Order: sequence, then structure tokens, then C-alpha cells
Amino acid sequence: MLFRQVGQIHFQRSALTGFAIVLALASVNLWAAVGALFASAVALATAYLARLPREARVDGLYGFNAALTGAGLLSFFAPGPLLFAYLALVSVASTFVSARWTAWGRLPPLTLQFVLAMWLALAIESAFGQRISPPGCEDSWTSVICNVGQVTFISGLRPGLVVLFAFAWHDKEEAFWLAAGAAVAWMASDALDLFAPGLAAGEQLVGLAVNAALIGQGLTVFGRRPGVRLAGILLSVPVCLALAAAGVKYFTLPFILVTWAMLLLSAPRVAAPPAAREAA
Repeated sequence: MLFRQVGQIHFQRSALTGFAIVLALASVNLWAAVGALFASAVALATAYLARLPREARVDGLYGFNAALTGAGLLSFFAPGPLLFAYLALVSVASTFVSARWTAWGRLPPLTLQFVLAMWLALAIESAFGQRISPPGCEDSWTSVICNVGQVTFISGLRPGLVVLFAFAWHDKEEAFWLAAGAAVAWMASDALDLFAPGLAAGEQLVGLAVNAALIGQGLTVFGRRPGVRLAGILLSVPVCLALAAAGVKYFTLPFILVTWAMLLLSAPRVAAPPAAREAA
């Protein structure tokens, strides 16, 4: 269940997916992998001690925000006691919020708790000491694969391929739309360079790709038609650009907003399985 929670970052009830993510992350940033596992373990222990519903607990639905936050914090900050204390508190709180949100059930929580935890960490970053910059991706076709891994702060072509193959092993359609979202974002950034050079390069390209990829995968999990998935991917581009122009460090906020909007505005093609309806 520890690795299954990590897999649920990408909507996958799969310990293999979670293990692949942690392995690929460790090859790039060992401390980020430690952070993801530490947060996942705290969330899992909290769910057990609080006797939260077993089915959702086994599916890994209470700990994926904590695991993603652990990877994110240790990608932005050097490890230290205060950072791990903050991560532990966030992981406990995230577990209870996830339980309440899952019981509510009208919209999936997605990665909102991760975004809020990262914003708070950046607001008090002086307490955590040294700030570091997470590795990005090259601005070439290989960034399509690299940016698939960037969802969990993994950089590089080979680690990205490891993660994408794990996704495809679990669900080929999800893997396709995840990669399609990243590819559309890369093509959009190239098109934007013709009119506003530098607008969608570097960190902004990563942000575009991460959010577009998650939207493509998420709308697939929730049973939306291909046209809806593509519309969501395309809509993520102006949303990302608008938030960046407003100076917002948006992380996965565009993914959350666009996915919620598309879920409310469209009907599912088929009924999603129970675990998928509650997933990340």
C-alpha cells in the first residue's frame, strides 16, 4: 500500500507504478524519493491508526497528496529536521482531509492538497534553510518523455521512459493520453515561440506539460470522451499562461481547475470503476 499511494498520484491502483516512480525519482534525486516514501508512510500509518475505511485505504487514496508533497518539498529544499517535521504534519492533515473529501464524493480531490502544502512551504521557506532548484527538461522532442516524469519531479529521458512504461503496463490508454498531453504542450510552446519568444520555455514549458499530461490522463480515468480530453488539454495552455502572468506558482492548479470544469460540463462515456472515481 505504501507504493500504491505513490501510484495514485497518476490515478493508478498499482504498487508497480508506485515503485517505478520512486525508483526513477531516486535515480535523479535520492532525497526526493525519501521524501515521497516518508510522507506516504506517515499517511498510511495515520489512516491505520484513525481506522479510516479499509477499501479506500488499500486503494491508496488517502496518501497520494502526501507522497507528491514529499517529492516536491525535497525537490525544492535541502533536507532538514524542520522540513521533515512540516512534511509529517502535512501528511497527517492531508490524510484526514482526503478521507472527508472522498466521503463527500462530488468532485475528486486531485492534487489540491499538494498545491496548498507547497504554497505554504514557499511562504515560510526561510524556516527550511537552503532553497534548491528542481531539475528540468531540455527543450527538444525528448522533453515529451521527460515531462511525463516531471509530474513527480523526475527529469531525464531514461527515468521518464521507466515511468511511462510502468503506466502503459497498468493501462495503455491512460499512458497514451498522458504522453499526448505532454506532446500537445510541447507543440503549443513551439507555436507560442513564433509570437512571444520565451513565453513558454524552461520552467513554464514544464508547467504546461505537467498539467496537460495530467488532464489527458485524468479525463481518461473518469471516462470522458476523446474530444473532451483533447479540449481539456488545449484549455490548460491559456490557464497556465494566465496564472504565470499573474505571478502564481501554480504547480498542478491548472490540472485541478480544468479537470473539475470538464467533469462538471461533460458526461462520462462509460461509468468509471469505483477506485478510479475516487482516485487522485
